[in-house]
Parts: sequence; structure tokens; C-alpha cells
Amino acid sequence: MPKAAIYARVSTAEQAEKGYSLGTQLEACRQKAAELGIQDVEEFIDDGYSGEFIDRPAMIKLRERVAAKEFTSVIVYDPDRLARNLSHQLLITEDIEKSATRLLFVSVSFEESPEGKLFYSIRGAISAYEKEKIKERSLRGKRGKAARGKIIADAKPFGYTFDKEISNYMVNEPDAAIIRQMYHWLTDEHVGTAIICKRLNEIGVPSPRLKKPWIVSAVYRLLTNPIYKGTHIAMRYQYEKVGLNKRVKTRRPESEWIEIPVPAIVDTDLWRAAQQQLKDNKSQAKRNLKHEQLLNGLVFCGKCGRKMTIAYAGQSTDPKSYYVCMSQRSNSYIYSERERCDARRVPTELLDKAVYDHLFQLSQNPRSIKQYMTNRPHPATTQNLHTALERQKENEMRLVKQQETVLRWYRQQMIGDEQGEQQLEEIRTRLREVEHNKQKLRAELLAISPTLSPTEIIAAVQEHFRAEDPLYEERRSAVRQVVEKVVVERTDNTRARSSKPVLNLELKFV
Repeated sequence: MPKAAIYARVSTAEQAEKGYSLGTQLEACRQKAAELGIQDVEEFIDDGYSGEFIDRPAMIKLRERVAAKEFTSVIVYDPDRLARNLSHQLLITEDIEKSATRLLFVSVSFEESPEGKLFYSIRGAISAYEKEKIKERSLRGKRGKAARGKIIADAKPFGYTFDKEISNYMVNEPDAAIIRQMYHWLTDEHVGTAIICKRLNEIGVPSPRLKKPWIVSAVYRLLTNPIYKGTHIAMRYQYEKVGLNKRVKTRRPESEWIEIPVPAIVDTDLWRAAQQQLKDNKSQAKRNLKHEQLLNGLVFCGKCGRKMTIAYAGQSTDPKSYYVCMSQRSNSYIYSERERCDARRVPTELLDKAVYDHLFQLSQNPRSIKQYMTNRPHPATTQNLHTALERQKENEMRLVKQQETVLRWYRQQMIGDEQGEQQLEEIRTRLREVEHNKQKLRAELLAISPTLSPTEIIAAVQEHFRAEDPLYEERRSAVRQVVEKVVVERTDNTRARSSKPVLNLELKFV
């Protein structure tokens, strides 16, 4: 007794297309089966699956049943319902033919002749071409929308709500206040993302995922997203489907990115300071070290003044770490005739504990901190540098306004694509020059300007060194709040394993 399998498919993008609805396909296929006198019919339906991939639930079941020779006919409305890809169409067709099953289409006649197969192949190629054209038109439409300063799709960034009328974001002030607090924790207190995450959860701040707690990766993404300084980047990533419900995300070349102005939650200077602090945190993070070294990057040799680095000795299963003068580790000294310092290495555990304990004692007796205070003159050039920096900021604001004006002209079609792109590129070049000048001026100011007054140092020591036993990252953050440099020299001559090193220690506050 003949038995037919009916296959119908529609993707989400095609559900509204005339002639491709599931109801239309199924009704036409049922009528085809009736015309052939086939009453035993089983239907296989892929609702919402793209024909670009062959691994669709109903298609997989159909191929398995066809291979078991359960059907005498397979009826499909059109070849592109089988697959959009020509090679997939031919593969499915070959499987059906091998099982001695007839493949029938409603919209076209398919004959098992060279001419029929050629016609089938041509239709498959046209279907694939149409698919690519749809993708190309969609991409062009997205680029045009972004170029007009409109958000392509609402990504629901924390701190914003999407305004459909203007296709742009509006600041959600309660969430924006949380974001500003996170940025200030990072830049003012120099804490890491783990500490920020911990604080948010402790005080009960709702996360972007609402009922779930904050996670470190979410904090990091928020602190690095340029949208919070007023720049949404469109066309930054592209997505490619590689299988059923599976996509691969890749970054496009920067030349293809499109910047869209949005309301800023933090100013540009604060955002850039946050990026620099994240880099500093990463370079000093304990995961980049074999063990936790509290003072890594702050220790200097008391004998020659060079920086001290970390070295390891002992068994690989339990290595001991030491602060060692750079001249004993750097290849520029080892493989040259330059004189190397003969200062003895200092156990990291011993020095870290000595410095932290000393700072804790100072927090209990603030008057003793005054012995570390020295007169730090303010160079006469400081005011000139501040004036020059303000001038660069004014230039930047003026260029940003020019950029917004050009974009507005382009959206209003007052200038063409070529002219608009030329003017925007000139403005971007000048903005890069301004940014370079600002960085140089900030570096000069940082080199000559004091950071904390004696009163501020006392307050900072008392605030960050308390009786509780803090986590490693909290201890490291506390030290870096007040200490700029640790100068150390080991002065004992003992060599025995059980000997206790004697250290000559000097602290320089920020």
C-alpha cells in the first residue's frame, strides 16, 4: 500500500511570505497526494528553522524514516523547502533516490533525467543566490540606519532604556547612579572587579540579570563598554550560523565599525581612567604570578636603586619566592659587561608581612606617620600644564561638536557619502592628535605633582588598615592606596636556612 511523507518548512523570516506559510504548503501537498491516490500520509514539519542548515529536527527524522524505506513517496511544496543550499538539496535528493522512494514537488515537475536534474540544480542555485541577496540587503539597511545615528537593535545595556521613537537610548537614572559608583570605586579606590562585585552583592544592588547576583565578568564588561562615555559602536561584530541554534560571533575590522552618539553616564576622562586602572590591575593581578606577592611592582633595591622583580627557588611543587634586584635577572645585565648589583634577595613573604604590619601599626598611631613626610614643592610649570590640558579639552569638545554637525548634515542629506566621510576622517585624525597631546600632558603632571597631602595620607592609612583580617586583594589595594615605593636592603650576613633576615626598610608614601 503506498504511503507518502509530506515535508514542510518555514523559517521565522519567511512566515509572512505569500505562498510559503505552513498551511499553504501542507494543503497543496495533501492535494498532490490525493491526486496520486495516496491516502496514508504522514507529515514532517520544521516550524521556524532556516533552510541554510540540514540538521533540522523534522528533516532528521524524515531522512531516518526514508532510509528505513517506510515511504513510497516524499512530497514537498518546492525544492527550496528541502534546503536553501544546493549541495544540501542534492544530498537529500540522493538519499531519497537510494531508498527507491519518489521525490515529488508541487510547484515544479522533477524528472529523473539529465534535463530535469539540471533544472533542479539551477533552481537550487537561484534559491541560494536569493538568500545571499536578502542577507546583503539586510546588512546594507543596518549600515544605513547606523549611519543616520540610530540604534540598530536594542541590546538592553544596563543603565539605559530604549526609546523606539528616536531609535536611541535614554539614561535610566537609578541604574546610572550604580554605574557611576562602580567607576569611582575602580578609579578612586583602585579596587579590582572582584571587590566591586562583592560590594554590589553585599549591599543588595540588583544586577542586570535581576534575580541573580552580580558576577565578575558582568562587572568587567560594564566597566569597559564605551557606551557609558556616550559612544555606542554598531557593526562591531558579525554572527554566522554554523548549525542548528548555533552561531559564531567574530569581530569585524575596525574600519567597518560605526559610532553612534548616545547620552553619556560617565565623562570621557573618568572612562579612560577606568580603562587604565583595569590595565594596571591586570598587570598586578595575582593570577599572573605563581603566588600572591603583596608588593609586586612597588619594591626597589636599597643598594643600587633599581626595581626588584620576583624570582623563585626550591622545589617546583613548593617554590619559594624572593624579591631580587633587576640587574640580577634582566638579560641586558646578564649578557653584557654592565655591572650587576650584589644585593641579597629578600623573601617575599617576609617583606610583605613586615610592610603590612608596619602600616597597620601606623594606623593605630597616626602621629608616627609624620616622620615619613617630606616637603614636596609644587613646580612652577604645573599651572602651565593644567592650562595646556584645559585647552586640549576645549579643542576636543569643539571637534566633537563638529563631528555631530557633519553627522546631522549627512542624516538630512545635505552632504553626500564621499564628502561626509572625508570630513569625518579629518575630524577623527585631529581628535587622535588631541588625545595624544592630552596623554603627554597628564604624564608630565603625574611626574611632578604630589597626590596626597600628609593629612590625606593619615586619613587613608586609618581608613584602609583596620583590625579585620581582609582578603588578599583588599590588602593589596590598601597598600597601593598609600605606598608609592618600598626601598629594601638585606643587611645580615648569615646564610643558614634557619637564619632570620635583617632588613633595612624605607617606605615612600604617595
